[in-house]
Amino acid sequence: MRRRHATVRAATLLGASTFIGCSAPTAVSPDTTNYTRAGASLRAQSIAGVYDLAFYIISGGSFQPVSTLPVLSSALILGAHVADQFGTPAQRGTVTFQYCSLKGLPPGDINRADEAPSANCADGSATWANLGSAPVDTAGNAAFNFGFVQIPRTVGFRCRYNAQGGSIASGNCQPRDFTWTPAP
Repeated sequence: MRRRHATVRAATLLGASTFIGCSAPTAVSPDTTNYTRAGASLRAQSIAGVYDLAFYIISGGSFQPVSTLPVLSSALILGAHVADQFGTPAQRGTVTFQYCSLKGLPPGDINRADEAPSANCADGSATWANLGSAPVDTAGNAAFNFGFVQIPRTVGFRCRYNAQGGSIASGNCQPRDFTWTPAP
């Protein structure tokens, strides 16, 4: 399988509301300050986050959600959205995109593909391998171009958010599988 491991910056250029398909609800964040017993110093707390992974293609200059693709039809874009439990998007941090990789197989070998469904990572016959990272934009979005797939298969993906000083706690999205079907 051939894929391009490059961060897609088009999400920022096209606008975050186009990328996600809707804007996050406006919410007032709670007071995130924890006073010490002495009352002399303040310490910021992390707020629980919501971490979503979705699949897209770029069509007509905008992101379009997809649930499956025929092989060699379009490049798959992995998209993540990070917000706090009240819907306020992350303002900083990075998202690392991962795929489920079978143990003992070299990545990138078209004849012996290492990509596997997320169930293989859950049962221990595969492990999560990093694809790359992207910073979140001001709408809490990050994207990664997984690229084109040549052979029908199902691949498990997940993402990991690293807060890097933001108010939303670091965390993982739930693994999701994506399936490529034979070309029509």
